[in-house]
Amino acid sequence: MTSPAVSYRNLDLLADAGRWHDLLRFAATVDAGPTDERREVAHVVALEAPAGIAAVAAELFPDDDRCFPGPLWEVVAQHHTWRELSPHLTNPRTRHLVAQTRVLHGEDLGAATDLDPQLLDAPLRPQPWEAANWSSTLDISEYDRTGSSGTTIWAYPNHLANPMPLPTTTVRPAQHAAVPLLDGMSSATQANAFHATAWEAASMVATDQARMPRGQRWQSQRGREGSQVRFADIYPNLVHLATGEGAYTRRTGQALGRTALWKALAAMAGVTPAADPHCITAFVERLHCVAWQEPDDEIWYLHLAMEDPEQGIAWVLTGNDFD
Repeated sequence: MTSPAVSYRNLDLLADAGRWHDLLRFAATVDAGPTDERREVAHVVALEAPAGIAAVAAELFPDDDRCFPGPLWEVVAQHHTWRELSPHLTNPRTRHLVAQTRVLHGEDLGAATDLDPQLLDAPLRPQPWEAANWSSTLDISEYDRTGSSGTTIWAYPNHLANPMPLPTTTVRPAQHAAVPLLDGMSSATQANAFHATAWEAASMVATDQARMPRGQRWQSQRGREGSQVRFADIYPNLVHLATGEGAYTRRTGQALGRTALWKALAAMAGVTPAADPHCITAFVERLHCVAWQEPDDEIWYLHLAMEDPEQGIAWVLTGNDFD
């Protein structure tokens, strides 16, 4: 009996039979089929093939970060360790994004001599405050042949612990280099900086719910209230936010979300990106953070003020998106 011809239509049959070289050849050949079909074949190869073949598939569309169901550099890192993939990855950007994804899976690559942490401005080992509330099984999409699953939506806070009234105050806006980086993390949120405490900064931008029509206020909400929160608790939501996740938009992978957040933190702290991670850790540990809710929060939302008491600056990141 002759083997079936290689085509997109019999992708599942060929993958079940382990014909990875044939599928890789189809995905890599421009004239073999439409780009979206070749891209889906590359996805299955990157997901299920042995590491050497999967790594080649992951580099076929190196600039396609927002493809469905996810970027190939994130897909290939799901089942393969860095040691398995490293000898086969040649594209510098793909190589480092795969490495950063493995860091988010919990691998410590700080001793790797063939990786440059300055290429993506994020360290090659997870920091304690990153790992505290990060789940590699939930906060990174889990892929199958046709889609993905995982808790990659940004939604914070989902409740207010020990809420306190936000103060009534007026404070001065601040010009700070971190604002464009925070603002650029998502088109659904806006960033500002103030010469203020976190509580005062939150008060400047939070909706005055006490003045809204009763039907638009959440039951039991008493005007403007906020809660003191830890940055480590917010971290996963900030990474998800920075991937571009939102209504009617395709996100990119979590490694790009993490690197965007590290660049913003470096600017907030006033240090060079990819500087000693201990500088950022010290900065994160001294941040005073306040979160609040808005009456129209549904699926994607984040309301956060972050104060560095040493600088006397508070940054606010707030917004939501609707399906």
